[in-house]
Amino acid sequence: MDNDLELTVAQVIKKYGLLNHKKRSKSLGQHFLRDSSLLKKIAGYMLPLEDNDIVEIGPGPCGLTREIVKIAGNNNVFCIEKDIALKAAHDNFTANANCNVHFIYQDALRLRPQELTSKNVVIISNLPYNVGTRLLINWLLDLNGISKMILMFQKEVADRICAALGSKDYGRLSVISQLLCKTEKLFEVSKAAFYPPPKVTSTVVKLIPQNIVVNNIKNLEILTNNCFRHRRKTIYSILKRYYKTDMDKVLAEVGIDKCSRPENITPKKFLELSEILEHAEF
Repeated sequence: MDNDLELTVAQVIKKYGLLNHKKRSKSLGQHFLRDSSLLKKIAGYMLPLEDNDIVEIGPGPCGLTREIVKIAGNNNVFCIEKDIALKAAHDNFTANANCNVHFIYQDALRLRPQELTSKNVVIISNLPYNVGTRLLINWLLDLNGISKMILMFQKEVADRICAALGSKDYGRLSVISQLLCKTEKLFEVSKAAFYPPPKVTSTVVKLIPQNIVVNNIKNLEILTNNCFRHRRKTIYSILKRYYKTDMDKVLAEVGIDKCSRPENITPKKFLELSEILEHAEF
């Protein structure tokens, strides 16, 4: 068997005809990152790795996987791939790479990464654009067993994840991400670094889960969704739409000015508000 590790990522894409599957690539949100220096840079943000197994979502032609296994040591690398057409490339990688790598052909939206191993996991991925936000929300709602996430999103999603309080990008995703994790934008990636090139710039983000106790994350999700749906209205007028309770008393207890708008309320204040309103009548 020829060794694909002796080929560039671009050559692997060509060898397996991935250039010829534009419809499939588009439907799966596939944009393969070919720049070896960028792939190495992304993998490097997993460090320090410690005693964690690694879960990669969407290994594609194994460009990022190559760099992951170089620093994985004795830790397992689990690669979750929905596109079974990539199996031949993955079989070649498994046969020639001296590492603990395992390819699993499932939909990442239906899989809980923490169930793959008894260790804590680091999740790393050039996320498919069409499901990236949904995957992140799934992980944020169930962070137990996740030590770190190094994820690439389209720039506008990354901007929302890391948005500053009071900015136009600050919203539901900002609140939940920043409440539960320490978030950091690492660097942007040009469209030209991919095949096929996407229509947007990408951004790599690091998320480190924090020890925040949230008794009812779903309630927080509902609250923030309702609030940012009416982001130009005051928090008082928004909450009066949804809850039959003394909202003056509730907001005073949390320490939120009734004239504040959602974009000016911190993640921790949203958490306090959601806990008070958890048993309020709708």
